[in-house]
Amino acid sequence: MLTSRFTLGCVMLCATMLATACTASPDASTTDSDAAPTTEPTQSADSATPTEPAEPVVRTGTFVSAEHDTTGGVELISDGGQQALRFDDSFSSSDGPDLVVVLHRSPDVLAATSPPAYPIDEADYVVIAPLAATTGAQDYVVPAEIDLESFASVAVWCQEFNATFGVATLQ
Repeated sequence: MLTSRFTLGCVMLCATMLATACTASPDASTTDSDAAPTTEPTQSADSATPTEPAEPVVRTGTFVSAEHDTTGGVELISDGGQQALRFDDSFSSSDGPDLVVVLHRSPDVLAATSPPAYPIDEADYVVIAPLAATTGAQDYVVPAEIDLESFASVAVWCQEFNATFGVATLQ
């Protein structure tokens, strides 16, 4: 199990680095950070140039709390074959061990499980990436082989204790 997580992590890291290298402007500077390597830096609308095309938002959702306080919005973006989840500036979740971002098949994860932990079944979700930060805007690349039509919500989930911190139904 650890080996498959490590391998998946390496594949996602390589894919993210390649995508970042292909989309970065020649004069862009890079800095090291403690953020997880599966996220990409975000830009505010004010910093975008007028010539940049807007990324098409496919679906959106608003986080509701489950096991722990989780708030904010999420957008599912698909542009030119690249898919991503974008958490907005107002995103916030409690800190916890082994937190990950998952896509879940159910549109109502909380009704499909039971409190207080709101555990989820392995057949119902796919892990996208470790949660990079508990607050603020962040992007997560969704691998192209994931069929987004099969998933109806996004969740912040603690793998160690199978506890759902918060969930957003995608509409």
